[in-house]
Amino acid sequence: MTLVATGPLTNVAQAIKKDRSIVEKLEEIVIMGGGSFGNKTPAAEFNIYVDAEAAKVVFESGAKLTMVGLDLTHQALAQDREIAAIENIDGEVAAFTVELLKFFRSTYLDVFEIDGGPIHDACCIAYCINPEVFTTKQLHVDIEVKAEHTYGMTVIDYHHVLEKEPNAHVAMELNQDIFWDMLYSSLRNLNK
Repeated sequence: MTLVATGPLTNVAQAIKKDRSIVEKLEEIVIMGGGSFGNKTPAAEFNIYVDAEAAKVVFESGAKLTMVGLDLTHQALAQDREIAAIENIDGEVAAFTVELLKFFRSTYLDVFEIDGGPIHDACCIAYCINPEVFTTKQLHVDIEVKAEHTYGMTVIDYHHVLEKEPNAHVAMELNQDIFWDMLYSSLRNLNK
């Protein structure tokens, strides 16, 4: 079984603490969270920041982890072209998706000065369906739980400076064609 965590890791950490055998029973945990920059603080992504201690438990659990952080999800930006493609798909779900993406895009532009709404959680699901949707690199990731300005930061050892064993597959580069084709196809199939 693959567990996809698209929010804070509190419940996952509690389950692991309660029964460590869960780690061996899971094929993988795919986490939407973290990255080399933040969206809650300059250093921390929201899902990790909300309960950094829980994230630390999960990252130190020994489970096979894939971290889909902001570095990857910010490559899945819904901009004019993508929104127009979804507008051309018939159905209520596609129409509602367009409304959400337009709002999300405008909010990201106002708050973060990014011209496009990142499709965060769908990146995790796309990876579960087709792991070729992005490349990963096995790296060591620590979770900062003590520092005043970097609480909740995912400290990603890109260059193996710490010489610690890798504990996560870190999502690096999104295959745009695969990702958007999967999203458009899913929306088309909902209308059948």
